[in-house]
Amino acid sequence: MTPNPFAHLPTVASGSVPWLSVEQMREVDRLMIDELGIVLMQMMENAGRNLAVAARAMLGGDARGARVAVLCGPGGNGGGGLVAARHLAVAGAEPAVHLASPLDGLAPVPRHQAAALAAAEVPLTEGAGRHLGAVDLVVDALLGYSLSGAPRGAAAQLIAATQGRPTLALDVPSGLELSTGIVRQPAVHADATVTLALPKEGLRAPGAPGAVGRLLLADISVPGAVYARMGLDDRSPFGHGPLVRVEP
Repeated sequence: MTPNPFAHLPTVASGSVPWLSVEQMREVDRLMIDELGIVLMQMMENAGRNLAVAARAMLGGDARGARVAVLCGPGGNGGGGLVAARHLAVAGAEPAVHLASPLDGLAPVPRHQAAALAAAEVPLTEGAGRHLGAVDLVVDALLGYSLSGAPRGAAAQLIAATQGRPTLALDVPSGLELSTGIVRQPAVHADATVTLALPKEGLRAPGAPGAVGRLLLADISVPGAVYARMGLDDRSPFGHGPLVRVEP
């Protein structure tokens, strides 16, 4: 991986955007779905597409032939990883998806994404544990902002398997508890994290940056009116593109 594979991306200063608590992010999701009618499938597609763009950058700008292990949990975070796997396959990569739960344990929207991948003949393995094989990049889409306590079971095994591998995390590196900023064990120590909509307070808690790595911010189509309704700055950080670097 190059010293900074994201040097070509536009930047935003960390102090120029609001940082959200977990409770505020839940309210963003609620407003989007319940009041604006922007459904989870749409937000998930935007998240996964931007995650795939970041993955391509970490692969040197060309995904063709790259072996990518995509680790997916059963909820929305995992659904974003499944979308990214589909976009990487279209880009010529060789993604292999490792699910932390059985297929029938996925939430409805991620299950739809998994079915689309299976139809496209992208390999999906349930509870693959430590055996990721030789890969060029790991994409962590296991656990989202609702994590409370230490990861367990297959998710914990998959987290342990990321150690020493180039890793890109979606929204939050798995094992970082966003509500407290505590890095639980085991935890992903990502080279970069693509967080969604706005950065989260837990990502800059003491000790968190070592798990987060370089911080990117991805547009998932949240209108400024949502933030204005919450009393937040509604100026978009995405004027120069849907994926930006967050810099001090």
